[in-house]
Amino acid sequence: MIELSKVERGNKVYVNDKVIVLDRDTITASELLEMAGFSSLVYDIYLIQNKDKKNKKANKPIIENKINIETGMRFVANLKSNYAHW
Repeated sequence: MIELSKVERGNKVYVNDKVIVLDRDTITASELLEMAGFSSLVYDIYLIQNKDKKNKKANKPIIENKINIETGMRFVANLKSNYAHW
């Protein structure tokens, strides 16, 4: 059984529409990718800046050591450009 008070304190984020619940306020890009089932060696992660789902424009991959997480943030995992042409 999940304790409700722990769930309420978690930060819920989305990676390619997969829900990830974190019990902390910061995470690395690599950790977030791994939690979503993607290898950080093959994928980059991008923060979706625009709330309009039709326009999932992301400029640069996140490479910071720590990402400050807020509930509702949406991310996209995409193949790194050097893997896209294999």
